[in-house]
Amino acid sequence: MNRVSDIYGRRIYNQNSEFVGTAKDLLIEPETGNIKYLLKAEAESIFGRDAKEAKNFARENFIPFTKIIAISDIIIIK
Repeated sequence: MNRVSDIYGRRIYNQNSEFVGTAKDLLIEPETGNIKYLLKAEAESIFGRDAKEAKNFARENFIPFTKIIAISDIIIIK
């Protein structure tokens, strides 16, 4: 089992062993407490952007938690 604080700073790779980024933040669904997204940038970076920029930022930096295959010394995603 991993603690949330253990995930920050972990390197993220895809199944082809390509570096994708570094875990910077998590978004949690308040009603359920479930982790929804792993972020490659801090969530506050999205504030103050126009709608198009925010959408592009989310597409580039938000990884759905369902895409995570493994969390160890690194994070592997689909």
